[in-house]
Amino acid sequence: MVTFLLEIGTEELPASFVAKALDQLLHKVPETLREARLLEASTEIQTVGTPRRLSVLVQNLPLHQPDRETEVKGPPARVAFDTAGKPTTQAEGFARKTGVNVADLYSRETEKGPFVFAQQKTIGQPTAQVLSSLIPDWISSLQGTRFMRWGNGDLRFSRPIRWLVVLLGSEILPVTIDGVASGRTSRGHRILHPNPVELTQADDYVEAMRRAFVMVDPVERAKIIRAQIEACARAEAGEAEIPPDLLAEVVDLVEWPTAVPGRFEPEFLNLPGAVIKTTMIANQRYFPVHESGSGQLLPLFITVSNGDPAYAQTIARGNERVIRARLADARFFFEEDRKRPLGTFLAKLAKVTFQEDLGTVAERIERIEYLSDWLCQHLNYVGEERALVSRTASLCKADLATQMVYEFPELQGIVGSGYARLDGEPEAVSLGISEHYLPRNSQDQLPTGFTGQLVGIADRLDVLVGIFGLGLLPSGSSDPFALRRAALTLVQVSWDARFALDLVAALNAALDLYEERGLLKQPRSVIFEQLVNWFAQRLYGLLVEEEGCDFDLVLAVLGPINTSVKYALRGFADLQALRLRLAAVRQARQSGALTRVYETAIRTARLAAKVEAGFDDLDTNRIDRSLLQEPAEKALYEQVEQFVLLCGLGKQKRDYAGLLTAIEPLTLPISRFFEDVLVIAPEAELQRNRLRLLAIINNNVLRLLDVR
Repeated sequence: MVTFLLEIGTEELPASFVAKALDQLLHKVPETLREARLLEASTEIQTVGTPRRLSVLVQNLPLHQPDRETEVKGPPARVAFDTAGKPTTQAEGFARKTGVNVADLYSRETEKGPFVFAQQKTIGQPTAQVLSSLIPDWISSLQGTRFMRWGNGDLRFSRPIRWLVVLLGSEILPVTIDGVASGRTSRGHRILHPNPVELTQADDYVEAMRRAFVMVDPVERAKIIRAQIEACARAEAGEAEIPPDLLAEVVDLVEWPTAVPGRFEPEFLNLPGAVIKTTMIANQRYFPVHESGSGQLLPLFITVSNGDPAYAQTIARGNERVIRARLADARFFFEEDRKRPLGTFLAKLAKVTFQEDLGTVAERIERIEYLSDWLCQHLNYVGEERALVSRTASLCKADLATQMVYEFPELQGIVGSGYARLDGEPEAVSLGISEHYLPRNSQDQLPTGFTGQLVGIADRLDVLVGIFGLGLLPSGSSDPFALRRAALTLVQVSWDARFALDLVAALNAALDLYEERGLLKQPRSVIFEQLVNWFAQRLYGLLVEEEGCDFDLVLAVLGPINTSVKYALRGFADLQALRLRLAAVRQARQSGALTRVYETAIRTARLAAKVEAGFDDLDTNRIDRSLLQEPAEKALYEQVEQFVLLCGLGKQKRDYAGLLTAIEPLTLPISRFFEDVLVIAPEAELQRNRLRLLAIINNNVLRLLDVR
């Protein structure tokens, strides 16, 4: 066994590419080694890297491929051997082709009769030879954005490749990439060790590079950086804020990290905390420091340097000059914005285009106001609550016209919330302005207040119906208006707020608005169907992939959209009930009760489809009792009357577990009904009456799930 090293030396790579490239290599290398029969149970593969290098270390790699024997099918036995059993020219040719003696050929039966076979032996190749052929593909297959070409070569890569180290133990493997030949010479830290680094053994790589002031393992760098930052903060009686995304980025910006603390003037703490933190984190890649206990921001920050630690003070002074200028700019924007109330910025939005065919941001706000008010009426928010939602909707995008948001776009909503609070707006309005954007990503929290919840749903309804109305559906990975996220968050916010939201009615309300204003560019029925399908697809993904629900249960509760659109629309008619129904059937599956329910429901559903009964045909009023002749159908009718009553109460109270319980007593009466009663009777009225009885059972079951 031997250790293998590949180091791809480059000019400084973008931090965003380093981790992605290492992850790609970590998947690609084991896959190709397995295909090449070089992956042993004890083989360990590690990818490490810095801004100047991407490396693969493979330990316990065999020096040679094992030989392989494969069975090769030849001609039919009757053609390969004559009647005397002697090999024909076809058998001899097959033997030559497979590299075996004719005597080693054998015959066995197949589906098409007896055929001749041979055990073909493939001699394993030296590992060095195999790796030399694999490495170019490992490098050229790496994917990323904004790749470039350089010199006269054809290779596209994130940054120019300047050196290659390819060692199998102590042996250099010959590889050439875009004119760069492999060797054993690496390079150390650009400042702290500018001299070449000669690597004698692949095993020595990590420690040899450490001596050259290069910490190649990003996991180790992350631990060191975190520990240094926390130590710097503790020295000032503070606690550092270390956002995971920022830490991950900084890890791939440095080769030999040194945490450097810095300060800024306390007067800048008068700025909103979000502005200060955004300036540090998003613009400068600095780590903020909070006071231990109180959590208040301190006039401190910590940066991570890739330079000489001896010059830490000089680095700190440079960082302080930069943050001072950035905060001074932020203070200027803040003071200019605060010369007038937040609401006065709305006039500017009449000149800001939201989307060419959908008008300005001001017009978008009007639509959000309308839809927010519709939601208030739909969900019974009246009086003061309705007024607070209306005010939130009118101000929700006002900060887009402020200088602060123009400079710091990521603070939209946060700036508006702070300005509204300073203007004396009610706290529910201020909170709603910031929360209507939530969640901004899959890791973000959901809005906690009703103003942010309702305005956020209205915001997403507007963008979904508007963009779908123009026929600009997302395709592949292109989703410029984040419509996938909009649909998901609309549902998640509704669920979290426990809103009995009728999504069908909400979509139609938005479509009414767009239709009145002449903004729909294709038939309304087409847009509506596309939106329903869009939400169904998002819900399938959310419930199955993120919440771990069984796909067949989601299918039963939500309905197969392409074959049961009406049922799917019933599911969308109350999003909260949809989730409660799913919870009930999941619990029933765990207890085993669902099997009995399925048996009952499936038997009725098959025949119920033969009668023209709508989904709303739920009670026994349409059953002609005078046509009930057989004891079994009379008994079933009496049981169905009780069942319908329990179903109505269960739906009213959203007790779907109780609805499941109500189905079980039907099992025996239904069995006797099918045994003793001719459902498809020759008399049309009698047949229709019996089918309608089954349809009523089926329609009430559909309140819970579709078993068809």
